[in-house]
Amino acid sequence: MYAIVDIETTGSSAAYGKITEIAILIHDGKRVVDEYQTLLNPEAYIPSNITALTGISNEMVADAPKFFEVAKEVHQMLEGNVFVAHNVNFDYSFIKKEFQDLGARFHLPKLCTVRLSRKVFPGLKSYSLGRLCDHFNIANAARHRAMGDARATAELMDLILENESGEVEFFLKKNSKEADLPPNLNRQTFDELPETTGIYYFHDEHGKVLYVGKANNIKRRVRNHFSSTDVIFKQQLKDLIHDVTFEVCGDELIAFLKESYEIKRLFPPFNKAQKFPTPKYGIYHYVDGSGVNRMSVGKVQKGLKPVKAFPSFDKARSFLIQFVRENRLNPEDCGLPANLLNYHGYTFDESGARELAARFSEAVAGLTAEGDSFCIVGKGRGMEEQSVVLVEQGKYLGFGYVETSEGFDSIDQLRNVIDRYPETPDIQSIIRQFREKRRLINL
Repeated sequence: MYAIVDIETTGSSAAYGKITEIAILIHDGKRVVDEYQTLLNPEAYIPSNITALTGISNEMVADAPKFFEVAKEVHQMLEGNVFVAHNVNFDYSFIKKEFQDLGARFHLPKLCTVRLSRKVFPGLKSYSLGRLCDHFNIANAARHRAMGDARATAELMDLILENESGEVEFFLKKNSKEADLPPNLNRQTFDELPETTGIYYFHDEHGKVLYVGKANNIKRRVRNHFSSTDVIFKQQLKDLIHDVTFEVCGDELIAFLKESYEIKRLFPPFNKAQKFPTPKYGIYHYVDGSGVNRMSVGKVQKGLKPVKAFPSFDKARSFLIQFVRENRLNPEDCGLPANLLNYHGYTFDESGARELAARFSEAVAGLTAEGDSFCIVGKGRGMEEQSVVLVEQGKYLGFGYVETSEGFDSIDQLRNVIDRYPETPDIQSIIRQFREKRRLINL
């Protein structure tokens, strides 16, 4: 038995939206044998654009039952049946969230009539419910209302069942994962994803990049994005995905570096935050009007280059305290009260001004000195090559690939094989994370 479901909601995400109307049609494989419909009080405001689309207003649902009042009836209608909907994960995620909020478990096999239509009726320009109704002359006198769309979906299901040749049985197999895939993504695109290290891109119907990610196993990571356990929080992204592309990187370090670059280049709307914190505070060195060397912690500002940058004020201050202790400096010259370091077992030895100035200058020079030149060697995209990341005098230049048999011992050689990439605030954090895990060649 199939439970063909359609809902209307206050928004596009089950994490934040609520159900305003629900319709369920029980289909025995040949015809509809039972039905259920009700408006619901979402206990939340219905935006004006939703009212304009569905015709359901706040006044209409004011006296309607709340979900918990009809939950038992809904559960009895759905229990033991296959959950069917057009873009099934949308409807499923909202109903699952309502039951979860009541402390109840909700788990049913699913069928998506978008994905089934793509398989059974290939080659159509659009698989939206409205376009399919137009194509197959399915009447729908109440579009964007739960029962109107549910009846249209039921007629579409009739056509699918009449024309399918094993697709429904295959979709219902647990290992097929068909119901978890985005409704507009071609199954072949997913099947052809590699099980290797690299980056992947989710695209919308116009090719615009929605999200960039990195993975040690691209196919497995993408599958996890589409997992049924995550439908509530990522449904909005899944509904927009029409294509997935990828780039094999071979080594996880290269994948991290390329992902960071691509996120900053493309600004994908679903990449909310970087994995590595952006420096917000820095340690600044200056000489005051009396010729005394001083240091202070301040916010990172455009046009002012700190001698060292940190993601938080506390980390910058902790580093400065340790810096003062190790170099036996005057805490007050670094914006630190003398008694603060006393708690750390440090007592400033008031040396002569000249000796103190020399010690301070030497300590600052150690911080501002140009860094090492080295390359990090890692896996390539195949057995015949290896990846190289080039850092010259502490500055990241980029990465590339060389043949495994090829030797190199100079920066000039590597400059010719790498692709140049800009150094962004999180790049050094990524390199530090992998520096001790990979083969390092000092140049």
